Order: sequence, then C-alpha cells, then structure tokens
Amino acid sequence: MSNNNFIDLRGKIAIVTGASAGIGEAIALELARQGCHLTLCGRDEARLEQVKRKCLEAANGQIKVALISGDIVDADVQKRIVGTTFKVFGRIDILINNAGMAYVRNPSKTELEGYNKTMRTNVESVFFLTQAAIPYLITSQGTVINISSIASNKGIPNYAVYAMTKAALDSYTKSLALFLAPHKVRVNSVNPGSVESLIYLRGKDALSEEQYEQFKVRQSSSDLHPLGGMVKASEVADAVTYLASDRASFITGQIVFVDGGRNIVGALPRL
Repeated sequence: MSNNNFIDLRGKIAIVTGASAGIGEAIALELARQGCHLTLCGRDEARLEQVKRKCLEAANGQIKVALISGDIVDADVQKRIVGTTFKVFGRIDILINNAGMAYVRNPSKTELEGYNKTMRTNVESVFFLTQAAIPYLITSQGTVINISSIASNKGIPNYAVYAMTKAALDSYTKSLALFLAPHKVRVNSVNPGSVESLIYLRGKDALSEEQYEQFKVRQSSSDLHPLGGMVKASEVADAVTYLASDRASFITGQIVFVDGGRNIVGALPRL
C-alpha cells in the first residue's frame, strides 16, 4: 500500500454477485472508486450494463469491467463467473457473495417451491460459487465477503425461511474462514439491518410498493434502529470495502453488523 492511512484496492480483481441493483450496485461502485477491476453478475443484463457505465465513470475509465448475466443458482453460470474472471483478468482477489432473494411467507403456509428457491439462491449458490473460486483465492491469498442479514440472529416470523438461509450463511462464513486460514484467505460476513433495496419489490413473493412504504416507516423507528432511519446501501459498501482491503488483514471469521444498533435491541415486531 502506498499510504497506510488509506484503503488501496488499485489493480485488485473483484467478483460481485447481485450487482445490478441495491447493495450489490453500491458495492460495485465503491470498489470501482478504489480502483478494482470488476466482474459484475446478475439476472438483469440491461441493469448490469447501466452499473458498468457508472463504475467506469466512478473510476475515470481506469478499470476494466466484465459482465456475466444469468441466474446465480445455475451451475453453468457459476462456472462462467469464475472462468471468465480468470480468463479476462488472470486472477481473482475478492469474491463478494451478495446475490440473494427475500421470501415473505407465513411459516404455516410456506410452499416447497418457495422454500427450495430461497435455499438454492441464498445458500447453495454461495457455497458452490465459492467452491469454484477457492483455488484462485488461495493463489492470490484473497478474501471472501458474504452479504448476510440481521435476520440471521433476530427472529422475524414471516421471514422464517429467509432467516434460516442467513443463519446458515453466517455459520458457513465461520467454517470457511477456519478452513482457508492456513492459506491466508480471509472470510467475513457483513450483516445489514433494513436496507432500502429493490429486493423487497421483486417477484410474486416480495412486498408490494404500498407494503414496502409501510415497511420503511416501521423500520425507520429508533425502537428498531437506535440510530434512526434505515441502512444506506453505501454504508454496507463501505464496510465491505474495508474488509476487502489490507486494512483488515487480521480480520477473519467475523460477522459484522451494519445495522444502526438493531442487533443490540430486543425482539423484532411481526412484519
């Protein structure tokens, strides 16, 4: 690093899944500002192209950006993400497992299809994409950052399946950190509180816009987030950027909450 007082990711190669909107887009933009070359992954090709343009602008054209469109649960897409990144850039330094889905359903009425889709998206895809990237991360002594959720350790009745996936992700973070520590590969998780994100508005299992507006009012209460308001995607991106950098060189296996204090207050209300 040129100056120990600053984060320097210039020339690093980062994969960001779920990069077409929300937290993923914010992470991609911040990594671009720090000089990272990027592979951006998502299902919405048009939105990925928009994020690519924003990243190139943020980096003043000093980086390269590769795009991979497709469903993250598809094994061929996972292989393409890793293979294309190595082919284009020659190595992989940072893997950001951000892609995920919200599933809002009363546990007594949860369908097998929704359960399986949520598990595959939020857990299975992370496991096998990371598995494919591990040899490259060992070579670069890189880092993995999983985007989890406050739901991993806070019960939320109608998000039971989603909460299960995030608890699994936190456990995976710790186990993988121990497995990769001898290779000097770091693994951490960033767990946001409620973030304004398109994840809540997508698909038949997500909230309607009217429900989401009501949701935002409730989540902004200082009873839930002691600092008040909802988490900004840029605040999550800042935490990710720090953990991806050499400034966090002795941090691994950690669950980092970006939640305005929500993790230290009582039980959450029904949503």
